[in-house]
Amino acid sequence: MDLEQNTGTGIALNVTRTRVTVLVFNLTVISVMLSILVATRDAAGHHDIMAHLTSFAALFIGFCLTILGVFWLLHSQSWDAQGLSHPRPFTFGTITTYLALSQTITAFMHEYILSFESGIEANSLSGVPPNALGDPAMLILICMGGAVWLLITYVAPLLAALKGSSLYGGRRWVIAGYYFALQIPTYWVYAEAWHLTNVSPEQQPVNMLGLFALQFIQPLLWFN
Repeated sequence: MDLEQNTGTGIALNVTRTRVTVLVFNLTVISVMLSILVATRDAAGHHDIMAHLTSFAALFIGFCLTILGVFWLLHSQSWDAQGLSHPRPFTFGTITTYLALSQTITAFMHEYILSFESGIEANSLSGVPPNALGDPAMLILICMGGAVWLLITYVAPLLAALKGSSLYGGRRWVIAGYYFALQIPTYWVYAEAWHLTNVSPEQQPVNMLGLFALQFIQPLLWFN
């Protein structure tokens, strides 16, 4: 009877393996990007590294969330012949997976926009009109990245929470609380990094609470 009940409410092992595979792939991307940024740090000065500070913050947070996601998914597996995953820790692991991917997207978009702007500036210095590769292309790039970011950050975790709460009959506020417990420190750290990167000491003091709130609609900051 216990085995039948476990089979009816458990998550299939191949589904858990898919999440773990995504996290391992994300960890590989983070490692490659960190290696590139470290090499840039060794070859450039302090001023150039400050431009990449938000990327370092996003990648570090993404690394921590990736490890946390792996923990939840491994912890969700049952120690029996079926090897099914318990819905509650599996749901936490799935939400953590999406948030880890969100941080990787943030770092990738920031670095890509920096490279794109550098290319526009180089073309401008060589006599190519700035608008030839400027605002329209940048707008399309940010809109595409922003759509993916919103999908991974909000839509996917919401669907995972709805499925998870229906499986184990848990209260949705527990999942929502876990989601925001990860979001709040993540965005506060990123807000601090963005402030150090984009606000000079000569400027007026910035409302950190407002800057923190903007992190929840982060693609808007990519226009800066």
